Amino acid sequence: MLMVRHGETPWNLEGRIQGHTDVPLSEKGRAQAALLARRIARLQVHAAYASDLTRTMHTAESVLAGREVAPSPVPELREFSYGRWEGMTHWEVEREDPAAYADMMTRRPDFVPPGGESLHQVRARVCGFASGLRDAMFSGDPGGFRGHSLAGPRGGGGSVVLVVGHGGSLRALLVCLLGLPVSVVWSLWLDTASLTIVDLYPDNAVMKLFNDTSHLRGDEGP
Repeated sequence: MLMVRHGETPWNLEGRIQGHTDVPLSEKGRAQAALLARRIARLQVHAAYASDLTRTMHTAESVLAGREVAPSPVPELREFSYGRWEGMTHWEVEREDPAAYADMMTRRPDFVPPGGESLHQVRARVCGFASGLRDAMFSGDPGGFRGHSLAGPRGGGGSVVLVVGHGGSLRALLVCLLGLPVSVVWSLWLDTASLTIVDLYPDNAVMKLFNDTSHLRGDEGP
């Protein structure tokens, strides 16, 4: 599995909370996606899934430009919902609602921003996606998964799958795939347009690369 965080947006640059708000890529974000496309150009991609928000779909489409495969939109891969805090900076949230902000900073997995969702809820939805994908990859079902055939070189288990998401949702997905405590989400970081690689097996997952951005610096990555 190739896991990619979307390219930079204007709100990333301004430090604003995005959540489910549909913010487009910035010019830099589009350039980042193009560099990532060059990075994986020699890899065959059998299936692609992306959060259904514009910044993730456009990143996926750019990464897959010129290929026959197109990304399927997956609402379960959306970022955390931050409710009425979306569009605000952390400083603005702390000023407006200091008690709730302090509660959020305790990193409790059941904390829910006003009108938003908890870490437990995000983990549940991304784990549902991961479970369905894994089942389709290793069940031998020729029907594939969500619009894609997973007929790789060794059946579904040999498929290369691209997943484009957000910093929060992808960290939750990693915790799910690797069987880690949910609190580990807060100890991970994913840069915009970064590449993480996880090999999936029927009863296990192995992370081979994490948060790699060598393609954005012009380096030759693995």
